[in-house]
Amino acid sequence: MRNQTVVTPTDAGVSLHATVKVLFFCIDYFGPVQLVLLQSTVVMLTTMCWLLVGCCGLAFVNLSVALNSILQVTQKPRFYGVKTNRIVTIFCVISDPNQSATVEWYKASEYNATRKKIEGDRVTVRQKSMLQNASIELSHVETKDTGLYFCHVNNITWGPGTELQVHRPSHPENAERRSKMKDALIFLQALLLTLLALAPLLRHQSLLKKEDAIYEEPEHDHIYEGLEIEHCGGLYEDISMYAQPGPAEAAAAWKQE
Repeated sequence: MRNQTVVTPTDAGVSLHATVKVLFFCIDYFGPVQLVLLQSTVVMLTTMCWLLVGCCGLAFVNLSVALNSILQVTQKPRFYGVKTNRIVTIFCVISDPNQSATVEWYKASEYNATRKKIEGDRVTVRQKSMLQNASIELSHVETKDTGLYFCHVNNITWGPGTELQVHRPSHPENAERRSKMKDALIFLQALLLTLLALAPLLRHQSLLKKEDAIYEEPEHDHIYEGLEIEHCGGLYEDISMYAQPGPAEAAAAWKQE
């Protein structure tokens, strides 16, 4: 087990006695007045240390607030929709107009995509001054310039971004022709779907008509069809035994009577 030190009443009395002896020694050596001055000096130094710590804390808080207020960055406008061969200008606005800043511009296809620094002959970057905000100007924009543009201030703070959409100019004749073509395609698709839906029904109906034609009963009974000669006893006169009189024969017999 770990050894523990036990303080006995005798040891406490010895420590108190030693402290009293040191106190009386200081009084004898420095004198009562000097001892009071020494205590006052210690208290004053302690107070000054705490005041210094408090001042440092306040300075740090004020510096943080100042930095945050300085680095509040916005971009104007937030969205651009233009046609090709136009000039586009995007501004980077800092909350404190008196704060000097170095602004760089980056482009990305999406908000979370990799951002690449913008360079080129069609790009003009203007830094912030006392009279104007930082800006970037894109001349003769093309469809490939579509994307998100961000300003980066002092390599610390990013702007919220500006979305640029570049479209090719469209003529009314081309738009009308494309609209008519689209309508024709829709009509053909509807007609094809209708034919595909009606084809099984028409086939089923034709099969039903064929079955009805196969099983249709004749209108008149042909008495002599399939009559075998041996059933007649070999005599022509016996045929009348197997014949059933029809309506015409019955009428003739009635007249004869």
